[in-house]
Amino acid sequence: MTDSTPTPDELLIAYRSGPDFLAAAIDGLDAEALRARPIPGKMSSLEVLCHIVDSDLMMCERMKRTVGMDRPLIMGAETAAYPEPLHYHERDLELDLRLLAVQREQMAADLERLPTEAWERTAVHSETGLVTLLDLLDHAVDHLESHTASIAEKRAALGL
Repeated sequence: MTDSTPTPDELLIAYRSGPDFLAAAIDGLDAEALRARPIPGKMSSLEVLCHIVDSDLMMCERMKRTVGMDRPLIMGAETAAYPEPLHYHERDLELDLRLLAVQREQMAADLERLPTEAWERTAVHSETGLVTLLDLLDHAVDHLESHTASIAEKRAALGL
């Protein structure tokens, strides 16, 4: 771990605050703004939110497998094809936000009970190779934050 790598405690704080961060990003957007695609070729804000939630489910599963198994194989997933078949524009925004909050609350509680050495447990990702539990948590935090930034870009493009 380098000096710039966040500690598990720092990552857990960011991880736990992710649902509130995402909710703040969409606060005040009406149904039309949530479904708008003001940037050609990019997902709508609602699609971004649904993508975050669906991806987070997979990330929780990867972290649990890394904690509970000896060097498991974790599969990459192409979630770009999900919006249409899963009807993201028809999803219940509040349900997705609640799901994200609950799954992260449970996962964070599980992670907080681990001994320090557990953060070095490894898994083999089918696309990126060897990853640690700390890497997986860092990715989950970064994934939500980077996609939430794209919602801010859409707000700006809509003049909101």
